[in-house]
Amino acid sequence: LPSIVWLSSLLLSPSFRSSTASRTEERTILIHNESGHRIHTFWISDSNELLQQSGDQGTQNGATFSLNSFVGHSFEVREIASSRTKECRGGDGVCRTGYFTVNKNDDQNIF
Repeated sequence: LPSIVWLSSLLLSPSFRSSTASRTEERTILIHNESGHRIHTFWISDSNELLQQSGDQGTQNGATFSLNSFVGHSFEVREIASSRTKECRGGDGVCRTGYFTVNKNDDQNIF
């Protein structure tokens, strides 16, 4: 079964570190975007490079994005500005950013 990550908000803690422990357990994760805007998902490499995973258009609000990963892999999720208003839903129209690390739970929830 895939691990499920629900993103209902991008107000996640910005302080995290990618863990190198237990990276042998492969996971298929489903990211459900319920943030109210399109999002981009980036894998954070061990050298802190951001590698985009969600394609050029990102993941629409209400859509599910699937990817293969490993326990311990960390991701950054960024809100994409509205194509109409060029603004995001964060304070002063700033785009929100959130982070999560894949864990062993089958029902991992991130809010």
